[in-house]
Amino acid sequence: MPLRTPADAPTQLYRPIDEVETPVVVVDLDAMDRNMTDYVSFAREHDVALRSHVKTHKIPDLAHMQHRSTGDGVVCQTLGEVEVMAQNGIDDVYLSYSVVQRSKLERLVWLSEKLESFATTVDCRGNIDPLQSAAARHDTTVTAILEIDLGYGRTGVAPESAVELAEYVADASNLEFGGVMAFEAHVKADAESRADLERRCLEAMDGLADVVEAIKDAGVAVPDVKVGSTATSKFSGTHPVVTEINPGMYPFNDTGELGIRSYELDESDCAATVISTVISKPASDRVVVDAGSKSISMDTSRIPIPKHRDDLEYVRASEEHGLIDASAADDVEVGDRVEFIVPHVCTTINLHDTVIGVRDGEVREVWEVQARGKVR
Repeated sequence: MPLRTPADAPTQLYRPIDEVETPVVVVDLDAMDRNMTDYVSFAREHDVALRSHVKTHKIPDLAHMQHRSTGDGVVCQTLGEVEVMAQNGIDDVYLSYSVVQRSKLERLVWLSEKLESFATTVDCRGNIDPLQSAAARHDTTVTAILEIDLGYGRTGVAPESAVELAEYVADASNLEFGGVMAFEAHVKADAESRADLERRCLEAMDGLADVVEAIKDAGVAVPDVKVGSTATSKFSGTHPVVTEINPGMYPFNDTGELGIRSYELDESDCAATVISTVISKPASDRVVVDAGSKSISMDTSRIPIPKHRDDLEYVRASEEHGLIDASAADDVEVGDRVEFIVPHVCTTINLHDTVIGVRDGEVREVWEVQARGKVR
């Protein structure tokens, strides 16, 4: 057991946020509630399941909150995340990732027998066969979802080969074909407007509908059709082929969502931010904050945006320092606090042990990021 230090002391509830040590990830609870209600309402209006992707926050308490709001379970991206959620009482989990190592497949089968509902992902015989063998060793059945590549170019079977693989899964003695999944996030890159994004999403879903129809024509039932990123879900989820959307970032948003969804978001909708402290003012036009790349993930080309401060610009990061252009500001000094909308909220939260929920300027929640680092 690692020796605890004063830095590990829990943040006191109802403490003013201005007294909390930085750098720290904070969540505006009112904004988060609005964001979550928005997606829940959409799912109900369009009669699709909302299975939230918990890789964004890795926090069981938030996963329970999302599960309770819909009853549709959660999505995990790693087996370790599934284990954390299961140990905290989440009993309906979809693993949107393929597992092939024997020891990990033993863990997967064990989870599939413990959870009330569990499914995993396959996209080729190379990951179907090991899954079938593991299930057969334990004389059990595992539900498998076939991932379809609609153009993202990562994982997933090409549409023209989907029928063959669907039949292959359906014929496996210890696998149950649970449907298909597609991640259509590639359509965001070239979309120039809300209407263009909607058109691209629906075109992608038309292609997926053709795949689903072909699988059905081959005599294989397709119980579920899972799709969606945060930016695409509210368009893709209107298509009649879709049964379930799997957004992750929607409770929080970040600079990426702010850019893509400028038609409906502003800074107040970015619920998760990093609060930093100015630790140096080496020149009149430059300050340095204590939030560098170990506090704010820099895994994209985007930069952090100072929330509600147009007079500051985050220029670059080193590990523990953030260099800020303050040439347009005349009121920033050492000791001041600067709040940043982060470039990528998922990987930023993964850098922190805890996330603090704030309402009316006070700490109202302190969440441990229990699935942090659970990459296996």
